[in-house]
Parts: sequence; C-alpha cells; structure tokens
Amino acid sequence: VNWDRSRTPLLYSALQRGVLVKVRLGGNIRTLLTEQFDLNPDYVKNRIQTAFLNGKPVDDFDEAVVSEGSILTLSGALPGLAGATLRKGGFFSSMRASVSYTKEPKKKEGKEGFITVRIFNILLPELAPVVLAHGIFFSGKDFGSFWQELAPQDRRDCIASRGKRPARPESEMKENEEIAGADFIEVRADE
Repeated sequence: VNWDRSRTPLLYSALQRGVLVKVRLGGNIRTLLTEQFDLNPDYVKNRIQTAFLNGKPVDDFDEAVVSEGSILTLSGALPGLAGATLRKGGFFSSMRASVSYTKEPKKKEGKEGFITVRIFNILLPELAPVVLAHGIFFSGKDFGSFWQELAPQDRRDCIASRGKRPARPESEMKENEEIAGADFIEVRADE
C-alpha cells in the first residue's frame, strides 16, 4: 500500500503500539539506525536518548544486537527521575543495572528478518517518515483493525495514487479477502 506522506501522522498510534520492519539482522542498534534507516550518526547520538531492546534499557547502541523478533523502542529524553534513570548512559543508569540490556552472543549478520519498532514522544514526527520510507508491515488482521480506527475521510485521503491511477476508493480498501487473508501488508511512503 502506498501511503500519502502528508498523512503520516495517522500512523502515529500504530508506531507507538509497534510495527514490523524488515531489516538485516545481527547488527547493532547504531548500525541499524545509521546504515539501514540512513539516520545521521549525530542525530542517533544526541536525539535518541532512551532505547529499549526487548523491554530492557540500552546504554550502548554498539553492543545491543538486533535479532529476529526483537522489539526496539526509541524515545527522546523522558521527564523526571524515571527519565533520568532510563536515559542511555545517564548518571542514574546504575540504578537499573539489574534490568538493563546485556550483550548477547552476536548472531550471523546479513540475513533479513522482522523486528518490531516502537517510537514515542518528540521522536515520533521526526522518525515516522523515515520508518515509513523504509516500509512497515502489518499482519492482515492488524491492518484491518488499524484501518477501522481511521475516520472514513482519512481512509480516502491517506492512500496515495500509484502513478497516474487515482487513489483507491474506500470500497476497495474495506476488510476484503485480499487484506484479511494476507499474511503481511506492507505500507510505504509514496515517492
């Protein structure tokens, strides 16, 4: 499904819940963000202040390895003591040492697979277009649920035209056999 870039905010709730993204597995978080998502290394270092891999806070993006089924959560700085404690490499990070991510044996790099990416707060409007350009995936069931959450006008407006064809009418996008029966539906920003 080609998605109209101007309608990216409609995907924010899905990005907060988590979307599947196809990536090369076995690399670290820094490599994923800078090489696969083409983010500037300074942005990754300075803007992404809080990250979780499989529910564990990550201090070192070079040590945390992404594997099949990983759940990567990205956030800007969080407020208060909790935020200071969860911030990567923060002064209070030692308070959470027992729950922090610890290095795992490196898995074979290069194989493609799926991870779940979740994005929160100030990073949402900044990273949503990047992840959407890379391509996000929904199960047929999850896409059907997401689609039903949208207002009818949004359903009509968010699907971009492909080439010279007009956007698909809403009647074609209802939960039909194609969508409900699909294993995965890829959503990507229109070009």
